[in-house]
Amino acid sequence: MTDTNLKKHRGRPRKLDQETGLKLALSLFQKYGFENVSIAQLCEQLCATPTSLYATYGNKESLFIAALNLYKADFFKELDRTLGVSENSSDMFRNTMEFTLNYYIDDNQKAGCLILQGNTFCKQPTIIDAVKNSQLELQSKIQNRLNELGSANPDELTHVLITLMQGMALSSQSEVDEDQLYTSLEFFCAAFDC
Repeated sequence: MTDTNLKKHRGRPRKLDQETGLKLALSLFQKYGFENVSIAQLCEQLCATPTSLYATYGNKESLFIAALNLYKADFFKELDRTLGVSENSSDMFRNTMEFTLNYYIDDNQKAGCLILQGNTFCKQPTIIDAVKNSQLELQSKIQNRLNELGSANPDELTHVLITLMQGMALSSQSEVDEDQLYTSLEFFCAAFDC
């Protein structure tokens, strides 16, 4: 046996499953934000010791950024699909609004949006920058697709869509009746002439 093989077998095996733990941490960060989640809460949720948590993810900031990246990968995958099937800007407005509301209510269990809300009340520069970069990526995806579709005012429409997405994220976390949210969606789409 070589030295490399000996090193592989030393110590106790990790009990913390990295992928499962990341999903559990994501749910905490979505619900309470970065600042309001403690290492103790993360350890309790992940059934891990602080040592195991740090060995698996590094520090709390790196865990948050990994959770943000996990969230972003799923959200952007679905958003890209939604944007891709849109045939014009009016269609894209409706499709994006419907996707957003369904994602926030069903897929996300009414936890809001980590991209649009992840840096709320946060003081950590690395977290603020990571979330801001994700927001810029979201803005770019929407604006680029509107440009491809020949929208007369892609900048303004992008701003409107993101503002409405933020409102839906907040509303989906509250006790607002889902039917009322869908009624609001129809109102916005009618106002935009969808």
